Amino acid sequence: TSVIDDVYVYNLTVSEVNENLKVLYTKELKAPHLSTIVRSFAPTRIYVSGEVASPGEFIVIGPTLTLTQAIARAGGTKNSAETKHVFIFRRGAGETSQTFVADYDAATQRGDSSKDARLAPYDVVFVPKSGAAETYIDYQQYFQQFISPPVGIGGSFTMN
Repeated sequence: TSVIDDVYVYNLTVSEVNENLKVLYTKELKAPHLSTIVRSFAPTRIYVSGEVASPGEFIVIGPTLTLTQAIARAGGTKNSAETKHVFIFRRGAGETSQTFVADYDAATQRGDSSKDARLAPYDVVFVPKSGAAETYIDYQQYFQQFISPPVGIGGSFTMN
């Protein structure tokens, strides 16, 4: 038989686990000293979509990814990406949703590591199109198709 029952440790830090175990063991032992070693982490998932090279689901073992790590896993941003306003969608307890706006440009181009947000399990990162990319798409859809293609005439001649 075990001295204490199984302990649920999901979403707790190592120090919180140690404190909980110490309280439980104190019922059986006078002055328990504990060490907790994390042998493995349960896999979590992060999703990246929008203007990235390879959108998709990314399985993570260990600590969750940061915004820059997740976008790097997705192959980086496309030239058409709006990198100053990247959206992070998160579902919390009770299925309440939150939306965060992150500045990927500041974290990467301006070297501000405080802008590199730590993602939570099952976060969805969405990299939108830039305004210039949207304008170009509108141009292609609404104007370019009605403009007749340029016609060129060429020829050559020689003089004697």
